[in-house]
Amino acid sequence: MRIERIEHPQDLSQLVEQDIVQLSVQKAGTLCIALPGGRSAQYIVKGLLSVDKDIQKRIRLYLVDERLEGEHNLDTLVQAGLTDAFALSQLSIPVPGEELPPSLFDRVYLGVGEDGHIASLFPGSWPEQEKVQVKVIDRSPKPPNRRATFTFYGFSTLAAQSRIVMLFFGEGKRDALARLLGGKEQADTLPCAFFRDKRFSTLIITDLKE
Repeated sequence: MRIERIEHPQDLSQLVEQDIVQLSVQKAGTLCIALPGGRSAQYIVKGLLSVDKDIQKRIRLYLVDERLEGEHNLDTLVQAGLTDAFALSQLSIPVPGEELPPSLFDRVYLGVGEDGHIASLFPGSWPEQEKVQVKVIDRSPKPPNRRATFTFYGFSTLAAQSRIVMLFFGEGKRDALARLLGGKEQADTLPCAFFRDKRFSTLIITDLKE
């Protein structure tokens, strides 16, 4: 697990562009990219929009979670301009009961909440009690109540060979980042700690100064 510090969240867009271009050289065929909802998504989308159109045609996008009430994460991506370059057929939304091929993802971008949550996996979501890739959350501690999310089990199977990029932007995330780096908590109290495991290739990107 390593850390890359940037000046502003907007700088993430260039890093995403560079990373996807490099990935397109290293790997032939489809590039499978997992995306978060939330504010960080706009910077990732901007980076994806900047890559060559021939690369864009090879990209398959997967939302890591989706709101089942109110404004959807898909709406956020569309507002950020995703459909200016990508067809909706290139984007998959998590569906309970649908199984995706193991080790599918090449990149997983995850925004991290102030409580350390990732996707819609909040403190108390651990351990892995069900061997399903996607689960419906009916009583989310953060509105809206109902969400569909990749599970820890889903990430363990789908992202085994992926680079995990966790985003900590803004002072509100300082405590979660410090707790992660402290190494004393597990995913039951700090969900992002799931990706501290050495089996994952994890990169932290943050605009927080040391």
